[in-house]
Amino acid sequence: MTKKQYLAIVEKNIQALTAEERKEALEYYSNYFDDADDDDKVIDELGDPETLARTIVDNFECVPAKITKKKSKKTKGETEDGIKYETVDEDEEDKFADEEKTYSEKNGFDYSQEKMLFEFQKTEVVNLGIVVGAGQFCIKSGKTYKVETKGISKKDFRCEINDAGTLIIENKKIHSNLKKYGHSIKNKWCPRVLITVPAGASVENLKLSLGAGQLTTSDLSISAEKTIIDLSAGELIAEGITSQSTNIRCSMGSIDVSGTLKGYTKIDCIMGSIKVRTTGTSRTYSCDTKIGMGTVHYGDEKRNGFSEIITDSKKKNHFFVKVGMGDVKISFGK
Repeated sequence: MTKKQYLAIVEKNIQALTAEERKEALEYYSNYFDDADDDDKVIDELGDPETLARTIVDNFECVPAKITKKKSKKTKGETEDGIKYETVDEDEEDKFADEEKTYSEKNGFDYSQEKMLFEFQKTEVVNLGIVVGAGQFCIKSGKTYKVETKGISKKDFRCEINDAGTLIIENKKIHSNLKKYGHSIKNKWCPRVLITVPAGASVENLKLSLGAGQLTTSDLSISAEKTIIDLSAGELIAEGITSQSTNIRCSMGSIDVSGTLKGYTKIDCIMGSIKVRTTGTSRTYSCDTKIGMGTVHYGDEKRNGFSEIITDSKKKNHFFVKVGMGDVKISFGK
């Protein structure tokens, strides 16, 4: 195994981290390889890449950066131009740290430290519904249905199987403290949810809905009779989905879906971009389009600019694409 192959496996297994943290980790170990100048020796030392990836994820805690206290000082003076000045720096924590503490005390929890773990057997789940707000979310393949969270309050999170056999994974509000705090606090704290789905799982209904942030998949393999993918803002990457009927909607942001989409697939792109890669060839599919100011790439064909194309005969596998100001790309292959 080469350095490139090793790091590719590590990257694939640390998708639950933020983009910044993934970059930091990969740069660190890339430099580690370069300094040693012996790939085999480094790999023997680090062990298998999957184990290293788990260690990396565990070491990146989902907490805000610590904010140190400032020293008290009060100075007065006069510039060479005769302008008087006064500098005051009081002995108190940064205002963001105070607001963080107030928010936690007011709501009865420390969102930065809270963690939850849920686990369900494959046979218990008939439908899967994931409706999440702001944060980082990763869905990976495993042996059972498992949900692990960091940085989300118990009272704001729902994870249960209802009477219809639907596993519901939902955060009940898009964390209001993300709006309360300024830009800097958003970079320091990021809620995370890691969802494990049994390899080769089959459900009747699958729903992936993201309010904001990022939702990605890793080695996912799931089939559904009906699939709904809905993005309000952010980035949603769903690979390894086999669906008999699919509805994809993007308000703004980007969606990337790959797998096997059969039957009727409806795509609605208001703004942003949607990429769909499905197995098979364009000859086994038909496509209708309604386009505003956006663009549709269908195989090797490009359609854009206030147009409507309705086919006379619809095949068993059919796309209906509606675009406002966005961009949709549909490609075929393995």
